[in-house]
Amino acid sequence: MKNSNASHGCSLWQDAARRLLRNRPAALSGVFLLLMVAACFILPVFPCVPNPNTIDLNAIAQGCSWQHLLGTDHLGRDMLARVLYGGRISLLVGFAATTVSLFLGLGYGMVSGYAGGRVDTWMMRAVDVLFALPFIVVVIVFSLSIEEPCREFTSWVVLHTGWNRDSVAPLLGLVPLFLAIGALGWLTLARIVRTQTLALREQEYVLAARSLGLGHCSILMRHITPNLLGPVIVYTTLAVPGIMLTESTLSFIGLGVKAPNSSWGTLIKEGADRMEIAPQLLLYPALFFCLTLLALNFLGDGLRDALDPRSAKD
Repeated sequence: MKNSNASHGCSLWQDAARRLLRNRPAALSGVFLLLMVAACFILPVFPCVPNPNTIDLNAIAQGCSWQHLLGTDHLGRDMLARVLYGGRISLLVGFAATTVSLFLGLGYGMVSGYAGGRVDTWMMRAVDVLFALPFIVVVIVFSLSIEEPCREFTSWVVLHTGWNRDSVAPLLGLVPLFLAIGALGWLTLARIVRTQTLALREQEYVLAARSLGLGHCSILMRHITPNLLGPVIVYTTLAVPGIMLTESTLSFIGLGVKAPNSSWGTLIKEGADRMEIAPQLLLYPALFFCLTLLALNFLGDGLRDALDPRSAKD
């Protein structure tokens, strides 16, 4: 007879999920992020949230009320709506730019580590050269250089689809921002992936796949990439806060999201300009921004511990 109390085996991902759920800060951070994403992307759809760009000169800088739960700004715009819509843009830029850097860094690092030799040396020297460039300055120059082509692309989309320009332009206007950040934010990930690939290509299952005549692309996709998912997921989770900070920095100096649209960075800038007369204009967006960054960092730390088999304690 089988022992009914015998423990069942579980996969690496199931074990990692169990350890992640046991990590209370990481689990609570994941729940908080899901609620924040739902609030920013789903809640504004309902009519209870007003238009964030509607100006009401009769309700300038009002405090919290049932009509305006977080009060109004210096133009009478609802602060809750502006914070939610600003969070939508900040999160969208953070995840979109991270996705761009993820594909670039993953592909570049795998090819460099798997090829080895002179190919690896030259590819890593190129990364070193890019690392030596001032990141913010290059992002600003790159973003400004592709701004006009993206504006022309927006006009083309509106002309050929018939969509409303006011609804399309804010989203397509973000393309230069997340392309500029993502196109230069993959360097660290490329180094991480390259180091992991150098170790994985010498493993027995990779050598066995080579001896069976599998092609290089097949080995990379079927044997190398799945074993890179753990470090890549952890890095991606920890990279989103950094990219959101970069977007906020650009918005703070006026090179990010264009008015009247807003991100958390632009809201923080507007609040900082008026913090002496209306400190709540700075407090609310800064609080949402800080809590989101804190949750992303806690979740990243929890994923790092959960996906590291050496951290398991039986």
